[in-house]
Amino acid sequence: MAANFWELQRKARSRTKAYLTAFVVMTLGVAVGCELVMQHLVDPNYANGVPMVGLVFVGVTFAVAGFQYLAYRSQGGAYVAESLGGRLVGPDATNFKEQQLYNITEEIALASGIPTPPVYIIEAKQINAFAAGLTRDKAAIAMTRGALEMLDREEIQGVVAHEFGHIYNGDMKISLHLAAMLMGFFFIMYLALRTLHGAAFIGGGRRSNQKGGNPVIVAVLILVVAGAVTWFFGALLRAMVSRQREYLADACAIQFTRNPEGIANALRKIGGLHVKNDMPKEGMAYTHMYFDHHQAFGGWFATHPPLKKRISAIEGRTYMPDEWKQDVD
Repeated sequence: MAANFWELQRKARSRTKAYLTAFVVMTLGVAVGCELVMQHLVDPNYANGVPMVGLVFVGVTFAVAGFQYLAYRSQGGAYVAESLGGRLVGPDATNFKEQQLYNITEEIALASGIPTPPVYIIEAKQINAFAAGLTRDKAAIAMTRGALEMLDREEIQGVVAHEFGHIYNGDMKISLHLAAMLMGFFFIMYLALRTLHGAAFIGGGRRSNQKGGNPVIVAVLILVVAGAVTWFFGALLRAMVSRQREYLADACAIQFTRNPEGIANALRKIGGLHVKNDMPKEGMAYTHMYFDHHQAFGGWFATHPPLKKRISAIEGRTYMPDEWKQDVD
């Protein structure tokens, strides 16, 4: 089944590139659309031929996204774990399960060729884990107390290897790129709404001699709609990227451990567990990085595939969801 494993890696990377390209095309397409609508509703020469609305949309979106990304880049994965109340576990840990977790992390680091990252414990009853950080040398891995207590060594090894898969494939960097872009879309909408609120006190304002519209009001209304539309579809694209990267991380877990039962049994335990989601509320921005995340809105916005599909892909030794198989030569 090695061929299928490598085929999954190829297909996952190909799909990710397609989704990221769609993200950029959507952003530029909406910017062009904003300008065309503005020119239709107001004088085409409202800004002496300069596409101001389109430039504002693109400029603010990428500026905010860039700021968010650079801010996160300077912090590293340890910052994310510590912001969620994570406690660092070292080689001198006295608790048996914590020492076991650290030893397993060293084993998978050796198997994957990745430097051993800092390991953190999150005091939550839910079975969960995540990897954070933009680069391999600044990555960190965290696991919940519930995962340590309810999973055996083989299952913990599978979960840790899954998180190493995210580090190995650069999934965290992709996720943060997308999260930063979504923040840019949201900021456009927020800024436009604030401007619209302020413009309500300006009065009639200057009117266009052709279309009779107030350029300021028209522009901010266009940006409100553009921000809402791009945020909505951006969230869908982020979910699509995240879902298919989970399949790839599951496959990497099998590659690093040579044991599909570890990761599969961990997923089975999660599926049969009925524990209230007690992950720290401070981690809402990072839920797409979790080993398991139940999305309230289900399907379209779910950042993780259904557990049954993940288990089926592993049990079938295909390491890919059924909908991908028909595309494999």
